[in-house]
Amino acid sequence: MTHLNGHRGILLTCLLLWAACLGAQDTTVVVLRHAERQSLLDGDSLLSEAGHRRAQGLVPLLSAFHPSALFASDLERTQQTLAPVAAALNLKPLVRSRRASQALAAEILRDHRGRTVLVCWHHDLMKPFVQALGVKGTVPELSFESYDWLWIVRIPARGEVTLEERRQSAPGAALLPQRDEHFFRGAESVVLGLLEQREATQLRVGEVDPAEGLR
Repeated sequence: MTHLNGHRGILLTCLLLWAACLGAQDTTVVVLRHAERQSLLDGDSLLSEAGHRRAQGLVPLLSAFHPSALFASDLERTQQTLAPVAAALNLKPLVRSRRASQALAAEILRDHRGRTVLVCWHHDLMKPFVQALGVKGTVPELSFESYDWLWIVRIPARGEVTLEERRQSAPGAALLPQRDEHFFRGAESVVLGLLEQREATQLRVGEVDPAEGLR
């Protein structure tokens, strides 16, 4: 009996040491926006042809992070963006509500300590999400035509949470000619204004969720 108790004690000690080592490792959260969408006026728009090309081109880059979990929002374009890398890694994206950025951050900090996860989110929700992960100070602002960025959040066991902004350099990143980029930047306020007017009208008749917008 004493011999058995000794084995149990050794096993318990090993488990505690393993848990301590896991807790001491950095947690890495790679955050990206969904790829190009078919329509800016459709809140539930799927990926465009360019978006599907980008998603395919991202497979080597995203696979290199060796994620243990993939997260997408409840809008299908984020799930479409992760579909190619999910197939390559044999992982099923975990779908979470786009209205729950803080809850997702808490889940990752609680259940994925010491691991690397990928999160495909929305450009206007990425900032509050990384802030919920513990990022302090200035966080970049993404405009609605920005698709070519990765944010890499590193959460050490001790110390300051850091945010690295990195270009994707994936096929599809240069699909928009420079003259068109200039046009879209100039038209951004007009498009957003039209969308706000459309959403306000729909809200008055109770047809649209106020959390849904240009994402």
